[in-house]
Amino acid sequence: HLNGPGLYYNFNLARFAPKIMQDIRDAQLSNGLVTSIAPEYVVFNGGFRDSPEWGSASVIFPFMYYEFYGDNSLIAEYYDVMKRYVDYLTTTAKDHIVSHGLGDWCDYREDQPYGVSHNTPISLSATTHYFMVIDYLVQAAEMLSKKEDITFYSNLREEVRTAFNKEFFNEDTKQYGTGSQASNAMPLFAGLVNPQDKQSVLDNLVKDIEEKGYRLSTGDVGNRYLFQALARNGLNEVMYKMHNHNEVPGYGFQLQFGATTLTELWDPRKGASWNHFMMGQIEEWFYRSLAGIDVEENAYTGFKNFKIAPQVVGDLTYVNASYNTLYGTIKVDWKVDNGQFEMDIEVPINCEAKVYLPQETNYTAVKSGKYSFKKRLQ
Repeated sequence: HLNGPGLYYNFNLARFAPKIMQDIRDAQLSNGLVTSIAPEYVVFNGGFRDSPEWGSASVIFPFMYYEFYGDNSLIAEYYDVMKRYVDYLTTTAKDHIVSHGLGDWCDYREDQPYGVSHNTPISLSATTHYFMVIDYLVQAAEMLSKKEDITFYSNLREEVRTAFNKEFFNEDTKQYGTGSQASNAMPLFAGLVNPQDKQSVLDNLVKDIEEKGYRLSTGDVGNRYLFQALARNGLNEVMYKMHNHNEVPGYGFQLQFGATTLTELWDPRKGASWNHFMMGQIEEWFYRSLAGIDVEENAYTGFKNFKIAPQVVGDLTYVNASYNTLYGTIKVDWKVDNGQFEMDIEVPINCEAKVYLPQETNYTAVKSGKYSFKKRLQ
């Protein structure tokens, strides 16, 4: 699920996603645990078998399928799997705090490049995922009109929210956990931050990035939450500056190093896997933000209705992207030349799009066809 959107943008998962969910059902233990690897050909121990960041895919992934394909059948078919996993995590919680797993695996520290979370409390990561799967389960219960479950898990969700903020939020500093990037990004992404504190937490997140010379400190888990916490709060310039370099930690260094596949560690010279797609979370930002191809919030039409809202950042002069939906191909091709923004788009047959030009909040509604737009940037 951490790479889910990037996978959906790049591949047709209409047949493969149901297979993944069947594997998860097959691997789920009688106590509700969803193993970190499914199918479970090899039985591991500890976090390599039981880590909420991995097991939560059983609940989150069906919703991504619904978002990209407008099909909620996986939610209905695997509701029991989702519910049993949430109940399993509840049995492991103490005062609504879950404390096991790998946390933000391989988060970046030069002196400790490999292993379980070093910068961010494992319990913060685990409990964030516990909260998220409860939240998704409530949505599933509402979708399927399971009234008793709606009441029970809605109450549980709020109890976990309260416990999380009591355990991890510092009212004085407006920081979560250790104040690491993942510590603040995870609750921002999950909706755990109280509205009155959101801007302060976001400011602290950006401050940490700036103090590190616009370098990240997240790992295989925290990357998505960091990237999307920035992007979804209009901080795409920070995102761009954080990635537009050739140093460790960063994608540019991997390219400079000669890597042809993503590596497990930000510095491939430190060892570990050299073919590990976990860091592919930036693909979501390429499509959703730079190209601006995204679903309408809560639309769930499988991109029959969508929006195009490209983000022009830094010294980036062009983006060319396409996404093959179930209805046809969405195309976005934009460039900037001397402050002049020009964009060509293509909307599939029987689809509609809302087009937001850079620096504008109003949109232009268009139906299927090819369109061109121009705008002088401020």
